Amino acid sequence: MWAARWDVAAALLDQRGRDDRGLLARGFFELQVRRYSKSRRKAPIYWQLATPSASYSVWLYIHRATSDTLFTVLNEYVGPKLEHEERKLAGLVREAGPTPSASQRRDLAAQETFVEELRAFRQEVARVAPLWDPDLNDGVIINFAPVWRLVPPHRAWQREAKACWDSLVAGKYDWSYLSMRLWPERVVPKCAEDRSLAIAHDVEDVFWIEGARGTWRRRDIDRATVERLVAERTSPAVKAALQDLLQAPAPVGGRGGGRRRGAAAGRV
Repeated sequence: MWAARWDVAAALLDQRGRDDRGLLARGFFELQVRRYSKSRRKAPIYWQLATPSASYSVWLYIHRATSDTLFTVLNEYVGPKLEHEERKLAGLVREAGPTPSASQRRDLAAQETFVEELRAFRQEVARVAPLWDPDLNDGVIINFAPVWRLVPPHRAWQREAKACWDSLVAGKYDWSYLSMRLWPERVVPKCAEDRSLAIAHDVEDVFWIEGARGTWRRRDIDRATVERLVAERTSPAVKAALQDLLQAPAPVGGRGGGRRRGAAAGRV
């Protein structure tokens, strides 16, 4: 997916006159946010999910993302990377022995920090994976909102994504596919009150009927029908993941510097 649009990425990198991992880890996301923004609409197509220090990143191409993408990130990128770094840490511990030198202590501390970041990153991806199912019709920021916890290096964008997530939770964007996926018990009844929502969620014929003069009126729908529609759109796995996400403690913020290892190591 990355290779398919590398021409765009290369053009952005050339704006800084260099192509290195440091720019990819720290600067590329902001560059393409500016490139794919118009007025107040921001629509980056490459998404960097990263540890707080950006020591490890996974890049997603939103136009190819599916409900399986974060599971792929877990199983093919983050999981194997974490196992590798845990083995490396164990090797450093064995090599240092009971009386490590000053340089060995520094290496151990850096590796322990990196491993802990990877573990936390894996936990965050696993938390969101069951409920995330991007739909381009929702727009970039709504699709990004559930993964707001995974972009700590980009504080401004994280705040924007978090604000969108809070609005989703509050019911502001109930026209979106994501709102129906996460809160069908809230959205389905609204479709009986708001025809525009019913159209957005393809249930207009269930809740509304056109009169002889082209005026629309609500159908008389019983409670059982509403409950059936809600049940059809409710996934226990999604609801459990949503509950876990809503109850999760605040994510750890970035630490600014830190050693960069494996930045952009996974591109999905």
